[in-house]
Amino acid sequence: MFIYIKHGDNDQFMVNTNCTVVVLMQYMKTRLQLAESELIDLCDEQGELKFLFVPQNSQKSACGLLKARESFTACIIKRTSDGAYTSVTSLLSNVHSGLKETLQTQIDNHEKTRLKQLRFVEATSMGISDEALLKITKRRKKVTLVNAGDEVQRHTGDRKKNRN
Repeated sequence: MFIYIKHGDNDQFMVNTNCTVVVLMQYMKTRLQLAESELIDLCDEQGELKFLFVPQNSQKSACGLLKARESFTACIIKRTSDGAYTSVTSLLSNVHSGLKETLQTQIDNHEKTRLKQLRFVEATSMGISDEALLKITKRRKKVTLVNAGDEVQRHTGDRKKNRN
């Protein structure tokens, strides 16, 4: 089983996926001359990230996550010092803006999920029950609409009126 990794100015190389994801990632970093500390991923032709960098995937078989004989684009994922995912950059030179937006949306959604998981872990470590956590989460949800400079806020799950 093999795949093609695209990068640079329409350059590509072939990779055997009959290995774990961590081995595949190390090989790609070496081949792309990236630092070991770089966080990388692949996206398919439609711009869908494969999230190979997620720890749960590191020991999985790469051929189980990537379809054989397809082409993937190498991407770099940027994180802050506290672990927040901030951006994704394709290593392919000629990338259209639609693909960039698709990649960024996926990273933004991944970050939101990460934050929810962190809140849940913190709450459970403090002994907060699932019911209480659900109530707290519902109270925090807020919808903000902006129309011609007028700001209207509505809290979902909370019957108290806003005080301006």
